[in-house]
Amino acid sequence: MKFIKYLAVLLAMLGCTQKNNKDTLNKRWKADVSKVQVEIDMSDIASDFYNLKLTVADIRKKYPFYLSQNTPDSRFEKDRRDSTELNIYAEIRKNVPNDKIKTELKDLFKHIKFYYPNFKEPKVFLYSSFTSDYLNPITYIPQNNYLLIATDCFLGYKNKYYDMMQIDRYIQRTMSMEYFSSKAAKELIKEMRLIPRETDSQSFVSQMIYQGKILILEDAFLPEVKDCYKIGYTEDQMNWAKENKYEIWNYFIENGYVFSDDISLSDRFLSLAPFSKFYTEIDSQSPGQIGCWTGWQICRKYLIENDKVSLQEFIKDTNHGQIFAKAKYKPNPLDDEVYEDKKVKK
Repeated sequence: MKFIKYLAVLLAMLGCTQKNNKDTLNKRWKADVSKVQVEIDMSDIASDFYNLKLTVADIRKKYPFYLSQNTPDSRFEKDRRDSTELNIYAEIRKNVPNDKIKTELKDLFKHIKFYYPNFKEPKVFLYSSFTSDYLNPITYIPQNNYLLIATDCFLGYKNKYYDMMQIDRYIQRTMSMEYFSSKAAKELIKEMRLIPRETDSQSFVSQMIYQGKILILEDAFLPEVKDCYKIGYTEDQMNWAKENKYEIWNYFIENGYVFSDDISLSDRFLSLAPFSKFYTEIDSQSPGQIGCWTGWQICRKYLIENDKVSLQEFIKDTNHGQIFAKAKYKPNPLDDEVYEDKKVKK
């Protein structure tokens, strides 16, 4: 009986610890951005491009960076009358509201500016790529401070034009507005060079932590966005990662991958793919980029263990080996999640 009582007390203590961990990180990302001033200067190139009242010359003059100088006007005149292109633009107007883009960008820009006050919000341009930019639908050009958004790449999973263009279904899953703000944040984080690379090590754990830092910045910049959208998973894929965190980590440990500098590990566990490559029967069940997810959990655990370290200090710290050591990341199959997934703010 005493053993049962002690076990109950231990489990209760473990539950309290996990709750405190969640509360610690939830509190960290509750930034008051109400007084942060940002402006959204947004132009819809697609609206002008498919407006036959404007000539191609008018569009070139208004958006000198947009149309290739090596392509004759006659080609663009043909494109803007193409029935498929016009139908895709109709899908954009139905599924990708400009007001929603503006609202999500405003919230993102406010949070970036809260943590990085020198951030200057970019001028935003919306365009249609005829789905050709599906792998990189958002482009930030630092020298001009332009943010270009291919709105045709957010029409929604299983859109008929994505199937017509033979875009893989695993990529289509993130081609909806639920994933928009995360993709915008990732592009800005990358092109603003907010995260310095570790120069002393190219170990697998260092690469995981680098990817984890990108997702930590998304935690800070997008506090109301669900975790699955930040990393590009479905909810089922996120649940799989949570339920198998111990087995994933044990696999990396047993195979000596954590401190390995084998470049093939990046392709297997960090690169965009339909699934991660464990080379076992679980491959078909696993989501891609499971190393990015693991790096995210290591970074979150570090911030729990070292709650006095500021976001900026953590991001600038290139000693990933020390970060890993101080994180004390050792997932337990009986533990709850370190960090609770948030509900989407309606």
